[in-house]
Amino acid sequence: MAGVYVNDEGTWKLPKSIWVKDGQWRVCKNVYVNSGGAWKELIKTVDITSNQSNFNLYEYLGSPAQAISVVVNISGGVEIFSNDSASRNNPPKRTTAFTVGNFPTGSTVIINNNGYISGGGGWGGRGYRSAPYNTEGSNGGAGGDGIAKGSSNSFDISVVNTGTIAGGGGGGAGGQVRYVCPPVPPNIYESGCQYVAGNQGGDGAGITGYSRTQGGSPKTTSNWSGEIGSDNTATGGFGGALGDAGNGNGQANKYAKSGGAGGKSIGSGIEIAVSGTLIGAVG
Repeated sequence: MAGVYVNDEGTWKLPKSIWVKDGQWRVCKNVYVNSGGAWKELIKTVDITSNQSNFNLYEYLGSPAQAISVVVNISGGVEIFSNDSASRNNPPKRTTAFTVGNFPTGSTVIINNNGYISGGGGWGGRGYRSAPYNTEGSNGGAGGDGIAKGSSNSFDISVVNTGTIAGGGGGGAGGQVRYVCPPVPPNIYESGCQYVAGNQGGDGAGITGYSRTQGGSPKTTSNWSGEIGSDNTATGGFGGALGDAGNGNGQANKYAKSGGAGGKSIGSGIEIAVSGTLIGAVG
């Protein structure tokens, strides 16, 4: 691509910014070059001033085919988050709140975050069910990541974070089937006992989750006008706080299920220039 390049220790790269003097020095928000008679964008500034869900920067910019330098400014008070339809059957990982995407080789992206970026809380696993369904319970779903690069690693990204970037909490595991009997007077043979479906695990934390920071409790399975019965030990797991894994269901047999992994605050291949508040694993 024709354009303006700088030599960085022997390697020619696109500049991350260009300054002009118009009475005083200021950085250019958008820079174009003329290549073969056609004007092409070399540097672009993106200002995000409203809430976004499942944001993909590469797609937002129209999937550029040539290398470009992008500066993203996220305003204070803006929230970027995961937004998925719930799935309790072997729940998947939540989507990433901010996906940078697969920019062409040689591109550079700078993200200046003054807002709040949060992966969604993982869904709690479904509890076991007995006859007539006989369906197995599920592990908790993984929390979504805050920022992830995409499948391509052939371009540079740096993050300047003065706000908050968090991974979602993992969902709790689904509980096992329970054999529950109604309350009966002393010395009278129990009757009317039945199997009750295992508890649903608690959802993980996130802007879209149980709460913004804390995971939820397992759902309570009730019977006989709200009476829990004699065996309420096999509950599902608790959902994880931001960036933390959800809890398993505490079983050591065929009913054992795991909590979902906590989401990362920032995924691999991204340079952190200023860390700010990061909740969850990095890299």
